[in-house]
Amino acid sequence: MPVIRPPSEWRSLLVRLTRGCKWNRCRFCGIYPHLGTPVFSVRTVDEVRHDIDLLSRLRPRAETAFFGDADPLEIGLESFCEIAGYLRHIFPLKRLTCYARASTLSRLGQESISTLARAGLNRVHIGLESGDAHILRFHRKGQSPAMVTKVAAWLRDAGIEISLYVLLGLGGRDHWQEHIDATAQVINDTKPEFVRLRRLWVYGDGSGIGGTECPLWKEIRAGTFIPQTPEGTVQELRLLLAGLDDLATFVVCDHENNYVHVAGVLGEDRKEMLAEIDGFLARPAAQREAHYAAVGSRI
Repeated sequence: MPVIRPPSEWRSLLVRLTRGCKWNRCRFCGIYPHLGTPVFSVRTVDEVRHDIDLLSRLRPRAETAFFGDADPLEIGLESFCEIAGYLRHIFPLKRLTCYARASTLSRLGQESISTLARAGLNRVHIGLESGDAHILRFHRKGQSPAMVTKVAAWLRDAGIEISLYVLLGLGGRDHWQEHIDATAQVINDTKPEFVRLRRLWVYGDGSGIGGTECPLWKEIRAGTFIPQTPEGTVQELRLLLAGLDDLATFVVCDHENNYVHVAGVLGEDRKEMLAEIDGFLARPAAQREAHYAAVGSRI
């Protein structure tokens, strides 16, 4: 524990290469310490191979696998590729994916990313969070929009699919338009295969689970960050979709903390997605407020 993986990997083998998050500085996150993994550590190749051997007895026909935790590439390129090769030798995999920080991919370089592709890595899940450099700096993300754009080009050249994550509400009430406009620009520039939308979740007292509070609470108490309203979050979703090009990108609100759930390919389904959001916003205010309260906040 904790097991943190993308919803799209719910049927995948979960193979843990590292524990926790090495960066662990983002103001909006801190989730690994909150759930009981405050210290980052790297597992040995032998440990992981042992896990794979056990999994082969439980699910010998598994076709998808996901490497965890937050940035499993920190195990090192050679070890990562050795484990990927062993996993593909044991299982008839059609897809191998992992989380990856843009800064880690940038440090590895283009040639190493090509090596990852040859080792069988098919898709990476990257937390873009925002396309605005000032917002990323405030939240201590440790990356820039330019870095994400550069890394995305390397991944595309290597044939590795890109799944970007965006956090609605990350700019708060003061910078939400800059947040969305810049995020749309990065997505248009990088043309990822997937964009997965989340709503900022600030946890602590009253969150329903024990542990340390989200680092962003300190900024909220100091007044340096004013959380976005529920209605503002829905408006952000609409503005983002309206600002994206007709890409072949699949956009999805695939987490229960989203107030409105839309999904589709931008070039084919955007009008329908916008119509669904507009239909929600056209409801009486009391109905919308009741909906926001019912959704609440959850991990």
